Amino acid sequence: MIEVDVVLDRPGFCLEVAFSTSARSLGIFGPSGSGKSTLLAIIAGLVRPDRGLVRIDGRTLFDSEGGVDVRVDRRRIGMVFQDLRLLPHLTVSGNLRFGPRARGSDPDDLIGILELGPLLDRDVKDLSGGERQRVAIGRALLVRPDLLLLDEPTASLDGRLRAEVLGHLERLHRTGGTPMIQAGHRLGDLLRIADELVVVDGGRIVGHGRYPDLLQDAHALSTLRRRGLVNRLRGRTDGVDGSTVVDGTSIELVTPGSGREGAGEVILEFDPADVALARRRVEGTSIRNQFEGEIVRWIDDGTVVFVEIRLGADGPTLVAEIGRESLASLGIEAGASIICLLQRQAIRMA
Repeated sequence: MIEVDVVLDRPGFCLEVAFSTSARSLGIFGPSGSGKSTLLAIIAGLVRPDRGLVRIDGRTLFDSEGGVDVRVDRRRIGMVFQDLRLLPHLTVSGNLRFGPRARGSDPDDLIGILELGPLLDRDVKDLSGGERQRVAIGRALLVRPDLLLLDEPTASLDGRLRAEVLGHLERLHRTGGTPMIQAGHRLGDLLRIADELVVVDGGRIVGHGRYPDLLQDAHALSTLRRRGLVNRLRGRTDGVDGSTVVDGTSIELVTPGSGREGAGEVILEFDPADVALARRRVEGTSIRNQFEGEIVRWIDDGTVVFVEIRLGADGPTLVAEIGRESLASLGIEAGASIICLLQRQAIRMA
C-alpha cells in the first residue's frame, strides 16, 4: 500500500495531491509542468513538502505532524531519473554494483530479465539509449528497494528503443517483483504497464483509477482528451500477411507491418477518433476491419461522445469517439450491439 497526501507551495506553482493505492504498477500521467516529477521527488525524499504524509507498506517516510522525515538513503526507494545519472568511468557491471547494498545482491535473475548479460564488461558510454535505460533500471533495482520510481523513462528514446525498454519493464511487472510508479506524458506507454493511473493537471489530481473508469470521469476525461486518448489492444500477428488476432476474441484485424520477423505478440494502438461506428456492416467500402462489439457505457463531455465497447464475451474494451448528433441515430445504449470500423492505416504497432 502506498499512501501520499502532501502539499508543496512554491512561487507560481502549488502541488496538492492525495492518493492511496495497492496497485503493483501505478502510472502518473499529465502534461509537462503538472507536477509529476516533483511528486516522485517528494516520495523519494529529494524534495521536502511543506506538510503532509508519505507512507509505504505501513512504513512512514514523511509526516510533518509527527516530525518524521526519513533520509533519502534510508527510504529503500530506487529511482530512475530522466538523465539516468550513470557513472561514465565504470563498466555496466560497475554501475550495477555501485553502492553497498548492490554489492551484496545476487543480480543474476534481474540481469536475465533485462538482458544485460552481454553488456556487463562494456563501458556505459558505448551503449545505445535503450541499453543505458536498462542499466539504470537494473542499478535502481539491485539495491532491493521497496518501491521503484521511474521519471519519464522513455522520453528521450525513439520508437524502437522505447518499445524495447517498455517490453523489459512489462516483464519485470509480470514477474510480480518490486512495485513501481512511472511518471510520463505518453499515455500509451503508461497503459502498457500501469494497473492504475493517477491523472495530474496543474498540481492537482483530477482522476485516479483504472483507465476505462477514468473515461467516465468528466474531470479526468478533460485532461486525457487534451493529452491524447489512446486505445491499446494486445494481439498475436502471424508475421506473414499483416493480420493480427486480438487477445480474448476471435477478431482478426488487417494491420500494418510490425517490423518484426515471424509470428509473435504485438500491441495495437489507435485513437478513439479513428474508430467509426455503424448499426450494421458497411458494404462497398475499402475499410476491411469491421467487427462487432457490445456497448458497455458512454459519456457526453459536452463536445463529443465517448463510447466504451467490449469485444467478445470476456474480451478487452476499446473507446470510440463520435459526434453528439450520432448518439440517437446509432441507438447508443448499454448492452446494444454495434459494428466498429477501423482503417488499417490508423493502427500503430508496438
